[in-house]
Amino acid sequence: MSTLHCSFVIYLDEDSAAIPSFLKDVRGFFQKFPLNYELVAVVEKGAQGCLKLLREAQTESSPREKITILTNDRKLRRAESLRRGLDAAEAPYLVIADPLMATPLGDLFKILQNLMGETSVDMCWGDRTTKKGSPFLDNSTPRHHLEHLFNGILRERKHTPLKDPLCETGGLKKTAWQKLSEKMKSHTLRGWYLSPYILKEAQKQALNVIEVPVHDSGQSSLSFSLWRERWNLLRQSIF
Repeated sequence: MSTLHCSFVIYLDEDSAAIPSFLKDVRGFFQKFPLNYELVAVVEKGAQGCLKLLREAQTESSPREKITILTNDRKLRRAESLRRGLDAAEAPYLVIADPLMATPLGDLFKILQNLMGETSVDMCWGDRTTKKGSPFLDNSTPRHHLEHLFNGILRERKHTPLKDPLCETGGLKKTAWQKLSEKMKSHTLRGWYLSPYILKEAQKQALNVIEVPVHDSGQSSLSFSLWRERWNLLRQSIF
């Protein structure tokens, strides 16, 4: 393969049903753009259905697509798994994506454009609070309700100046991630949400982080546990 332009990092656990449509959408989308892309999939321990589908997909990859599969040898959950994926990603621009496509590829591409086009930008994060028609604004799902609550707490405790720190969609330059990852190696990341860890450390290092409006349909992975993440976010907002 020629030089990779961007890497999309996803976490998979109870998500095998979403993989065929996700791959179809990604491949169809990148037919329109002359970019070589990498899909880094971190597969949770025991998710054999996801692993099987990804290995089949590797045999069907075009010359412009690289699929990298990482498998967890123990249950790590999403935040720590995504850290593994970002560490392994090879392209200069990294985007965290959702295999259920709650945020559409067009919005992910806006994040990528900002990273590629703005030399001063280190990170570009999604903001669901300003996208017209986004279900996130209606606070209509249990996950959205939880995120509205803890977005306010995280901002109040000055963990981040962003309006939507719990958005699951974001991107950063590989150089920025290497700085952040080095500082976060001392502890295991807990739970589902990687963004509070990243944004807290980015603030310490004075990285340039911008937000762009994105959509969130409200669809959630079957492996997302509302009660578990309530406690994880409480822990993160205190310390």
